Amino acid sequence: MQEINYYDTELLQSIADGNETSFARFFRAVAPIVEADIAIVLRGDGHCILAVLQETFIIIWLHRDKLPHVKDMDAYLRSVSLHECYSYLQDTAADELLPVPQYEEELPPEVQHYKAYQTLIHDTIMSLPEQRRLIYEMHRLKAMPPARIATAMNLSVDTVTGAINAVHQSVRQCLKDVAHSSVSSRHNNWVVEKTRLLEGNPPAVRSYNEHWTPMISKATAIDRPIPADSTPAIRKIYSERLNYLYAAAALVFLIVGPGIYLIFMRSEKSASFRTLSAASDHKSKDTLPDGTQVWLNKGSAVKYPASYTVTDRDVEVNGEASFQVNGDNDRPFHIRAHQLSADVTGTSFNIQTYPTPARLIITAMEAAVHLQAGNKRLSIPAGQQVELSHEGKVSVSKADTAAIGAWKQQVE
Repeated sequence: MQEINYYDTELLQSIADGNETSFARFFRAVAPIVEADIAIVLRGDGHCILAVLQETFIIIWLHRDKLPHVKDMDAYLRSVSLHECYSYLQDTAADELLPVPQYEEELPPEVQHYKAYQTLIHDTIMSLPEQRRLIYEMHRLKAMPPARIATAMNLSVDTVTGAINAVHQSVRQCLKDVAHSSVSSRHNNWVVEKTRLLEGNPPAVRSYNEHWTPMISKATAIDRPIPADSTPAIRKIYSERLNYLYAAAALVFLIVGPGIYLIFMRSEKSASFRTLSAASDHKSKDTLPDGTQVWLNKGSAVKYPASYTVTDRDVEVNGEASFQVNGDNDRPFHIRAHQLSADVTGTSFNIQTYPTPARLIITAMEAAVHLQAGNKRLSIPAGQQVELSHEGKVSVSKADTAAIGAWKQQVE
């Protein structure tokens, strides 16, 4: 077999672009090198070595956009693998920080980690604005290059590329909630000590072991959207592209769930959101961080990220809320309610949500509102409203804006 140059810039850039075949070639070239380091540090424990080898390449794949910029690839690989060795040893230590439920106790730590990674990343992808999520799904599930996605969605290539990069950034951000991002001085000192050990006594590198090959698929699947929550078109693509093994694995994952670790991670995630709410017998008025004014009808609430910015305005509405947008009116609000979502651009609009069956009604109050829901783009003149249903239907009708906006007049 021809030796693979894993420093090759074109190969690394191809991986950064999400090419799984290139990642497989890279894995075959460097896995023996990484495994040799891990075997020395973990003193030949076969099960631990395989577990850390898998985790190392999961991390490398999730941070694949770094690869073209790495100056010393051998040093980078060693650093990642040693950090994973430390984390694995910490997780398998005798003293547990938190009690583990019986059904999770039987799972090896690397399986728990994989589920936690996959679930956290999946939640992050599912919370994306609809257009960004669709672009990412087309990129990851259909392996479409940015140019083809841009043509299919009538967007510029720069917009598509920017969306893909933004998702990667979101994934990296969510990984900061995982233990690997919390690096203590003791952790760093341990890695430095082991690096010196390996540099002073370079380990013997064995030939590639074919039993490692399934690790490639597991690593590259970890940030692939789960088809059950994707758009119908993407689910069809997924079923055509992936084999039965992946589909079965995704089904088992959805049924079994992530256990207490996921509950902890979700509680951490929910802490990064803030809520504006009105009591059940009062209406209220408040202001979002970008200066947008929000009126809340009785018993309603608006949730937004603590990291909310003018360029990424996500809000979740429960009940009824009216928005008077401040500043940059060309930036869309990503409105979510009861598993429905839409990107809304405009100066003044009213949102009504209904849980059973799920409905989202958006009314253009004083000026036209531009809306995108999935692949549908609409321009709603003032005095009209659009209704999105849980069945995916979109209907436009005339609205009595005076009656709809009357409740706002009673708010001080």
